[in-house]
Amino acid sequence: MNMNGKIAKTVLVFGVGSAMAIAQTSNPASAQNPPAATSSTAKGSHGNHSADHGMNSAHGMGVLVGKSDEQFITKAAQGGMMEVEVGKLAQEKGSSNEVKELGKKLEQDHSKANDQLKQLAENKNVPLPTDMGAEKAAVEKLRALSGDQFDKAFLKMAVKDHKKDINAFQKETNNAMDSDVKEFASKTLPTLQEHLKEAEQLQGSTRGRKAASNVSPKAGSAAEKPGSAADVATKAPSNAPATPSK
Repeated sequence: MNMNGKIAKTVLVFGVGSAMAIAQTSNPASAQNPPAATSSTAKGSHGNHSADHGMNSAHGMGVLVGKSDEQFITKAAQGGMMEVEVGKLAQEKGSSNEVKELGKKLEQDHSKANDQLKQLAENKNVPLPTDMGAEKAAVEKLRALSGDQFDKAFLKMAVKDHKKDINAFQKETNNAMDSDVKEFASKTLPTLQEHLKEAEQLQGSTRGRKAASNVSPKAGSAAEKPGSAADVATKAPSNAPATPSK
């Protein structure tokens, strides 16, 4: 290799080495600090999930009550929806003011209880039903009635359902594992008992009026009836001998 070639090669190597040294000196932070982690990198193996696995939300925590308490909340919600609907029907189709007033009371009281139950369910992360479930058939059957038939069926339904509800709420008051669920049951129980009392009283008075209307008028007394013994005695000819005229 001639002298000019060696000189050119030496100059080229020196120039490349100098350029690399200058680049590292001008940007020392890039050599010391690694690239910032992206959001997906920071989450690591979690991928698109948050690092706390959703435990800061009620959904991530799951249902916060036992199975029996959860079932009570679900059934109470369905029963409450039914009572509100039945109360509305009574106000629309009841043939007596007493039935209409009881229907109004059912709607108002159960709507209030339903709101309280909804808040309780949210706090305990219990999913509430969106319809009445099996109770819907009874409501639709009642909807088809009118007049006295409606009143009679409404009161019978109110008595039957409130007896069932009182039994369930009484058991939950005594046996609930969750203190908040127990408090809801115990506070709602007196209202259910009041509804039952009013429904039974109204049912009794309705039966009494119906029985009175079915009683036929009493027959008149023997003296008032034509052809009675008294009437015959009055009209019968006397057997005494006639007094001779003077």
